[in-house]
Amino acid sequence: MRRLLTAVLVAASLLGASACADDKPAPASSPGTAAAPAPSGSTAAKAVCAEFDKVFNGKARTDLATAIGGVLTARAGTDAAKTLAAETKLRDALTALETQITAVGAVAADPAAKAAFDQVAANVRQSGVDLAFLDGVTKLADLEAKLTPVLLAWITPLSRICL
Repeated sequence: MRRLLTAVLVAASLLGASACADDKPAPASSPGTAAAPAPSGSTAAKAVCAEFDKVFNGKARTDLATAIGGVLTARAGTDAAKTLAAETKLRDALTALETQITAVGAVAADPAAKAAFDQVAANVRQSGVDLAFLDGVTKLADLEAKLTPVLLAWITPLSRICL
């Protein structure tokens, strides 16, 4: 179980790190020199990305990891009621994450940033609909193989905004 949760936490950390890898503003130029090229996102967008990173790497990540571990543990047993309850908890964790992402995106000034955050929230919502990303997962290697592409798919819309 610990290895499973560690894998989930590692994958979640990768998600947060890749979504907002560069939270530093562009260096200021000195008078009389050409300005350094701006990073791909504006300073305001970087602040929103930093907030997303805080949300995803905070309680939401812990709740998500715990819920995924609960589902996998329940699915290893034979009690259908426990499996259903664990899946409900995972869907609740995904809904909470979606709500937090939507709230972060709502404060973005740039319409493109808002749209990217809305897409990320929609991607998270879709994962909660059927939990297909956990189908066939019985061991750590299975989890990593299935979860990593899902997490990357969630945050791909932020790549143009947050990097």
